[in-house]
Amino acid sequence: MKKRSASQRSFGHRWTTVVAAVVVFLSATCLVGHAGAEGRRVYTAPLDDTGRTAVYWTVDYGSRTVKFEAHFAGSGSPFDWFAVGFSDRGNHSGADFCVMWVDWKGVTGMLDTWTNDAGRISVDERQDCEEFNVARFHGGGTALTFTRKFDTCDDDRDYLIQDGTTHIVWMVGGGPLFAVEGLLVSQARAKGMQRVQLLKPETPQVKLPDKVSKIDVLASKVNIPAEETTYWCHVMKVPLDLSFKHQIVRFESVIEESSRGVVHHMEVFHCEANANSRIPLYSGPCFSEKRPYKTQVCKKVMAAWAMGAAPFVYPEEAGLPIGGPDFNSYIMLEAWWTVLEYGCT
Repeated sequence: MKKRSASQRSFGHRWTTVVAAVVVFLSATCLVGHAGAEGRRVYTAPLDDTGRTAVYWTVDYGSRTVKFEAHFAGSGSPFDWFAVGFSDRGNHSGADFCVMWVDWKGVTGMLDTWTNDAGRISVDERQDCEEFNVARFHGGGTALTFTRKFDTCDDDRDYLIQDGTTHIVWMVGGGPLFAVEGLLVSQARAKGMQRVQLLKPETPQVKLPDKVSKIDVLASKVNIPAEETTYWCHVMKVPLDLSFKHQIVRFESVIEESSRGVVHHMEVFHCEANANSRIPLYSGPCFSEKRPYKTQVCKKVMAAWAMGAAPFVYPEEAGLPIGGPDFNSYIMLEAWWTVLEYGCT
């Protein structure tokens, strides 16, 4: 188990701009495990009201597989079991689950399971929850990754991943366990459901203009506190003449190698104020009492990135317009990082 101590990090967004147009670049890092390492777009959806329990996924249309990473908020016990699965109607009974569990010897594993109409868990004869990995967050959270084929050819027990809405169902319960077989849905301490579209249209390749200039939106040499999560806000003035219209065409992340796996997500906000208004160049915790009140106007989203996300490119026919005589040139980078404690199997 290795705990990351407080250290100095650099992270941020890189913007590219075309003459009379602004291009924003946002790129990806790897998820805990290997999701997103191939540069595929990462999608995400919250699984509870707080958003601290969430699911991330990437789609590989070549191999017809989906790689999932589920994050569960601090549970208080390293022996808890977690289940993530799929249901036709959003019920936990009659569903298909991948279950991570810990036995009485402390060994962690994952099983492909299904539940009957009474909510009783049975282990599937065919195991189709592949490439399993688990990571423990400092503070008690857990992240588990696994891969599922669109179609496992197990028509009796496995959910068929296809176009349209999928009901993601999840559960958390106490352990350690002697066995997963016979476990009841009613024994879960917490559970929920979220509707998502797992398979999305592939984005075509877009050729960027020949003349582009880059803008780095960086929060450099930040002292990361040894806390589970931190929100950091960094205000800057765009070093461009924005008195006339530009178009954002692409954005990507800029993250030092030492910070990969720590930065969870980032957003760039425009400061909605009069063109001549000066916004304090604050750089510090977003919820600090020392944050200047004037920075609260920095709340219109311009770009967003999450762990594993690939560069986002706007279509050739349209970008995101910014600038003009009434446009304020101040923006704010908000970064959320997690200090992790790994315990991978």
